[in-house]
Amino acid sequence: MTAYTPTKILYAISSLANEGPTRVLLNVVRNLDRQQFIPSVVTLSPEKTDSLLAEFQALRVPVIQLSGASNSPPTSTLTRLSSLRRILAHGDYRIAHAHCPRSLFFLVATRSRRVKSIYTAHIYPDAQYKVIHGAIKGPFITAGVNLAMRIIDQPVACSDSVAAEYLEKRKYLLPAVNNGIEQLDLARFGGRQASLKSLGLDPTRRHLLFVGRLSAEKRVVELVRTFMAASLPNVDLVVLGAGPDESAIREIANDHVHVAGFHKDIRPYLAACDCYISPSATEGLANTLLEAMSVGMPSLLSDIPSHRFVLKKCSGFVGRLFDPLSTDSLLAGVEELFRYDLETLRADIHGNFKNLFHAQVMTNGYEIIYKEVLK
Repeated sequence: MTAYTPTKILYAISSLANEGPTRVLLNVVRNLDRQQFIPSVVTLSPEKTDSLLAEFQALRVPVIQLSGASNSPPTSTLTRLSSLRRILAHGDYRIAHAHCPRSLFFLVATRSRRVKSIYTAHIYPDAQYKVIHGAIKGPFITAGVNLAMRIIDQPVACSDSVAAEYLEKRKYLLPAVNNGIEQLDLARFGGRQASLKSLGLDPTRRHLLFVGRLSAEKRVVELVRTFMAASLPNVDLVVLGAGPDESAIREIANDHVHVAGFHKDIRPYLAACDCYISPSATEGLANTLLEAMSVGMPSLLSDIPSHRFVLKKCSGFVGRLFDPLSTDSLLAGVEELFRYDLETLRADIHGNFKNLFHAQVMTNGYEIIYKEVLK
């Protein structure tokens, strides 16, 4: 009887920076059935200070850094392409799975008939890429991604909503594997009052929590202005994150807007705050929203496809939509959220998370994709 040989998978990503695609990848390899699949990771850029490299190493996942350490001289693109081509040719990998545009382009340039190529689209790229890369470079990268997705063996959407956008706007029919995360444990933070006190927040007030990149597509500047204009009674706004809009937010924030900067561990704030809020103009399926759901936190969400998908997918009340540019909409949204007994909501919200967006559910979906492409 021949012993079963597990399938070797090479995950490719620009770097292991503490960002959404990296956290998705970390949860995939954490939950992967090691009897069937053996993961490795290849990175293309030097690691930054917020790297999750140590977390991958703790899972005993080999990480191949084509650009070397962060303090090493930069490695040329041609050298990295040559290195990746050798890895794919001689590493016994049967699947290469890209998680960002750069790694997608590298896989297309080094394609091997021996290795099936997969790409996860973490967002429909157009609007976000214009913000991140500029009005000229952004559309160019978007066009490259759309072309590359036609070349690889299997593109995958990170959510049903992203798959729907690709079908509507590009006529691409993509399977969807909804993002998932591990449940966050808040037990050691001692409850809401203790958490508020430890963070220096007023325990007599309610708190809305935004977490994410502080850049134009997230519309945090607009949210802060709307929040202050609304003069919500007994409610503060907490902003976690870093990015190009941070200084502008700090300049306009009043005493009821707390700009706390970037935090690798957001659990103290999830323990302290009442509701999650997202004013984003575009999202794939935000890990921060799933993190809030994992602890039973209700949400106030901008009216975009990703957020509509989550609210429609879930049963019962997990949150509502609002217009971040409208004081009336913000007031109505907050009023509705706080009409509920938030503690009663937590069990229902957590149940939706466990059934729909837990990391194991996501990983099971990818394992099905892997088996399909190898047939």
